[in-house]
Amino acid sequence: MKKQPLGLFLLIILALSATMAATTPYLISHTVIGLEFKGGYEILYTAESLQPGKPVDQNVLLNTAKILATRANSLGVSEPQVSIEGNNEIKVELAGVSNNSQVKSIMEDQNGLPVKLTEKYSETVGGVLGKSDLKATFWSGVIALGIILGFMMIFYRGVGLVASFTVATYLWLLLLFFNVFHGVLSLAAVVTFVLGMGIAVDANIIAYERIREELRRGESITDALKRGEHNSFHIIMHANITTVIAGLVLFFAGIGPIKGFAFTLILSIIVSIASNVFLSRILLKLLVQSDLVKRLSFFGIRIRPTPESLKHFSFVKHRYKFFAISAGIAALGVFMLFTTELNYDIDFKAGTALDITLDKPITQDIATTIMEDAGVPPATVAIGGQNSNTIAVRFDNILNSTDINTVISAFKENYTKNVSYEENTYDPAVAQDLATKALYVILVAVAAVVTFVTIRFSWRFSITSAISVLNSAFFVLAMFAIFKLEIDVTFIAAILTVIGFATYNTIVIFDRIRENLRLKAVNNTEELHAVINQSIWQMMTRSVNTLITVVIAALCVYFFAAEPLQNFSLAILFGLICGTYSSICIGTPLYFMLKKRSLKVIV
Repeated sequence: MKKQPLGLFLLIILALSATMAATTPYLISHTVIGLEFKGGYEILYTAESLQPGKPVDQNVLLNTAKILATRANSLGVSEPQVSIEGNNEIKVELAGVSNNSQVKSIMEDQNGLPVKLTEKYSETVGGVLGKSDLKATFWSGVIALGIILGFMMIFYRGVGLVASFTVATYLWLLLLFFNVFHGVLSLAAVVTFVLGMGIAVDANIIAYERIREELRRGESITDALKRGEHNSFHIIMHANITTVIAGLVLFFAGIGPIKGFAFTLILSIIVSIASNVFLSRILLKLLVQSDLVKRLSFFGIRIRPTPESLKHFSFVKHRYKFFAISAGIAALGVFMLFTTELNYDIDFKAGTALDITLDKPITQDIATTIMEDAGVPPATVAIGGQNSNTIAVRFDNILNSTDINTVISAFKENYTKNVSYEENTYDPAVAQDLATKALYVILVAVAAVVTFVTIRFSWRFSITSAISVLNSAFFVLAMFAIFKLEIDVTFIAAILTVIGFATYNTIVIFDRIRENLRLKAVNNTEELHAVINQSIWQMMTRSVNTLITVVIAALCVYFFAAEPLQNFSLAILFGLICGTYSSICIGTPLYFMLKKRSLKVIV
């Protein structure tokens, strides 16, 4: 056994483990927590010049933000966050504030302000609800991590242990850089941590599958490691670039509630490449050089042929059956979209939303009666939570502070003393602006991804990947329409995640098709058919394993995380399943149909 590589391997493991153990408590305690978790008040203002018709100067906007920060400090708020949004908006986040009437009167006092401020929306978050959300979401991440790492170790054996360490390093690095860049840990950011684990593992899966493929061909472990990592690197990079593109579009669109999601998504991809690609390579290379790895079982591999029944199944041959399935779902989705109204949250249709948490169960009828008797009738009432103690109330009109206090007081007087709540208010202008931005973001994201695929691959790959991606995104929208699920602003983040993943999965398969086409000259339809089907089956284990890990994360978020994230995780779940289906059963057969037209001989 070679001692030097093994010693260096152990040194890296011990040094990183000690560093993570020593610094993680500090990083967690110094992470900026979003209002959803610690309670408080958030207001978005539109600034108008005091001189009619004159645009707001950026310096004047900055001075206004400083004045608002000073006013927030006078309220005794710890670390108030005042930020400029776009060209004429200012967002104020005040943690721990409960007297909203006092806050509004002080913050909106026009005396001494160089601009006129108009409230566009406000949000109140109850501290008790926030703590329970944080705890639930944290444990959903722990459960997801345990299941994913267990799956990797069972399926990939020794290299699965290496993957477990690099994923742990990934989470630590993500937390570290989150602190360095002063990221705010919102609900959307937390769910990116959880889902990011599944996506990060994919880099290991792609590399391990290529290494196992080389081993099955009879290559030595050293050569298989070298060739497998080399061949997988460009696939990983191409796939991650497409996800970064979607994240950048979302971030620069400036949609405040999900900007943290985009920031965390981009950061997670960069960190994943560092830990699950480069660090994993270094560790595996040192293990192999130490002569510690001598058996193929270290890679969880048994040399066995693919069952004949699978080898002969052709996704291209059965393409019209798959097209019919997609067309049927699409037709049902279109019918629902034209015949029924989507279940929009107030983010898109304006009004006030109250999410009330009680310390005991309640029924829909009782909750509705309490609010109607208080003189504030709701538009919709839904009961949720594990103990049926959470009330999601929507009002078509915008409630003022008095109305909200009346509702909360009514529950305290007529049902229970322990009541916490979260309030979101949007006016019609904000709702319309959000809806417009949402459509713009999705179209720009798809266009950007298509442009990248065209430049890096070909127009045929570009067209088929676009159709595959749009099919996945529309499938999610169709499911929400069919099952009347609520659509809020985080739905945009979910759709873009689906777009990124669907493109990611499609590019992984297309990359293999392109590689195989370079290795073998194709002169007729039959040969093209064989190459494409072979490429799909070569990537099948990777596609299934990656889907399993990400679905595990999404299911953990749905069942164990904060209730506001349930619809978000459902959108992700629908999209991931359809994204895998579309890339294999829709995208590749469509590419076959386009590519065969370019062949000189068609049989």
